[in-house]
Amino acid sequence: MLLWRNSPFCTSLLIPLMGSTRVYHYLVVYRYWERNDVKGAIGAMEKMADHAVVADVISIVADKIEIVTLDICTCLLPLLTNLLESDMDRHSSISVDMLLKLVRTFGSMIYSTLSASTSVGVDIEAEQRLERCNICFVELEKVKRCLLTLTRKGGSVAKHAQELNLALQEVS
Repeated sequence: MLLWRNSPFCTSLLIPLMGSTRVYHYLVVYRYWERNDVKGAIGAMEKMADHAVVADVISIVADKIEIVTLDICTCLLPLLTNLLESDMDRHSSISVDMLLKLVRTFGSMIYSTLSASTSVGVDIEAEQRLERCNICFVELEKVKRCLLTLTRKGGSVAKHAQELNLALQEVS
């Protein structure tokens, strides 16, 4: 219990919210996080549809970008696309920042995998990578459609949205 109370997840998210109805959502995500089940945590957040929880957890994941694999990226992108449509600038900003990191990390691989010719024979890993890249591509196309609206908002969100747009153009 002492380890749990001293974890960054607990101190940054849960302790300030004790007594809030949202704390249950954080606890569910934390249970997955504690087991190093990032995909489970993402799946739980998707079911919750709570932008505040998603934004808070994404801000933690953004600081630990090395845990994000292409598989996890496929799960994160729909959440991030949805978060872009939030009325709160903080949520949109967190989403754009994370999307920028993901595009810089996986963008070239996604687009080059899709443009590569298919290999002869059975290569299960290559087929799985292609499937994941297709999922990412579809979500990134949705992101592109949201960027114009974000750039019209002005402020820091617009600036980051323009930066994301340039990063997407560079890799595609």
